[in-house]
Amino acid sequence: MQFNLLDEFWIPVTRQDGTPEMIAPWQVTGRFVENPIVSLNAPRADFNGALIQFLIGLVQTVAAPRNNAEWRKKLKEPPSPEELKSVFSTVHVAFELGGNGPRFMQDFEIFNAEEGGVEGLLIESPGAHTKELNIDHFIKRNSSLAMCPSCCSIALFAYQTNSPSGGPGYMTSLRGGGPLSTLILGDKTHATLWQLIYLNVLEQKNFLEICGNPELPLGKAMFPWLGETRKGRRKKGSEFYGEYTTPDLAHPVTMFWAMPRRIRLNVENPSSGNCDICGGNSTTLISTYKEVPGGESYGGTWLHPLTPYYEKTAKGETNILPVHAQPGGICYRHWLGLVQQDSVANRMPARIVHEFIERARNSWQFRLWAFGYDMDNMKARCWYESTMPLLQVDPAYRCEFENYVAGMVKAASEVANNTRSAVKKAWFHRPGDAKGDISFVDAGFWMQTEQAFYDALKNLCMGIGSGANTMTIRQTWHQALCVQSIASFDAYAWEGPIEDADPKRVVVARKELGMFNHGKKIKELLELPVKQKSPGKVVKKKDK
Repeated sequence: MQFNLLDEFWIPVTRQDGTPEMIAPWQVTGRFVENPIVSLNAPRADFNGALIQFLIGLVQTVAAPRNNAEWRKKLKEPPSPEELKSVFSTVHVAFELGGNGPRFMQDFEIFNAEEGGVEGLLIESPGAHTKELNIDHFIKRNSSLAMCPSCCSIALFAYQTNSPSGGPGYMTSLRGGGPLSTLILGDKTHATLWQLIYLNVLEQKNFLEICGNPELPLGKAMFPWLGETRKGRRKKGSEFYGEYTTPDLAHPVTMFWAMPRRIRLNVENPSSGNCDICGGNSTTLISTYKEVPGGESYGGTWLHPLTPYYEKTAKGETNILPVHAQPGGICYRHWLGLVQQDSVANRMPARIVHEFIERARNSWQFRLWAFGYDMDNMKARCWYESTMPLLQVDPAYRCEFENYVAGMVKAASEVANNTRSAVKKAWFHRPGDAKGDISFVDAGFWMQTEQAFYDALKNLCMGIGSGANTMTIRQTWHQALCVQSIASFDAYAWEGPIEDADPKRVVVARKELGMFNHGKKIKELLELPVKQKSPGKVVKKKDK
């Protein structure tokens, strides 16, 4: 089967007038003035997340701007489809899904292995361990799906990009299993798909300096499937063999095209019918694939431009690790580390966020789009995605603004913790021995205070810019936190185990919650005045 991803119309999109369409990558700027493409339209949310990274990676690889002036010009006046087609053709050989030569995101070698259903490419599909324990209750094994080339290509790219741990020799992705990605979303005047892509493309020089070896020649150093797989670092018995693929051994663009899994799609025996993912009719449905262990193992410090990172010190060694989604979703509680630097916790936003802050204009009201899988080792627990506003702050007072915002987020975290502790005190005679997950208390608190946070940010930005005293804004934020904290407590306090019910305990817990929320620690985080205790009257002891 011949299916080149740079030629075929396989990317589902929607135009400004609502018309759905399938396009080739080079057509992304087609009809840009009269009826531009405004969004991806894949049948799954994670497919849209994979597709946008595919398109960003493609443009970053062969069509990155040389300087800031070129970036600004092409953001408004994109290259024509013919220009994109010409520049994309320089890597045409790397994007064949089938054929006798190199295959996109598939192992260079032809190997023998037992074939599995193509549904195994979907991150949420049960792995071998899940099947062995017979706990595939919600997503059943052996679903016998068939995918059209479009859906199969997206699934393959998503699988390699998000690859979770799969047991010995089955490597995780370059950013670990299910990495969090953060992208810049445009405003009303930057609302096309091309602008979404280009907003997340770095200037060529800046990108090449992040990590990787830009001196390596074109070919396998950029696209691993163009040559024999570098067998990853594995342990057999007490011996290690294989090697890590460190940044010095690969070109920087490998960050978009990393291939940790050794896979071969069965495109030799296609069938006809409807795709089980998108429902479209196809004469080239793909139903099975083969996989063997021993793929590339990415080691060293890779700094993908679309992913936030944090520092972790263990046994005297400090490592920089990618951020992953966690239970509870993505909201403003993650502001520190996703939008602005958190120097205390050593968390840093994605490089693309840093670059955007440096080159953005005050008139731009853009947003941050964060998405990724919450993985529990090999198991996908949930797909999360969310957006946050990105306020443009004058560099002259950005430091002051960020200090206040950091305090606001940390104060909210303290109040959320106080609320959860108070609920546990209301429920249990011995709260420390309480078992079970009550993270829903935290999740509800963060969700209910989110709009108030963004309102406070906007007011804070305007207040600092005008030279006004912002204490009232921070006091209003503190009040919003305290009100929601009590409301959350009241909603849950009487829902505890009936055998442990104690009205007096509930009343005491509520009173303490109010005291803690108005305590010194939270007020200091918000830089609010703390009422000093008046010294008590000194009583002199009489001599005996």
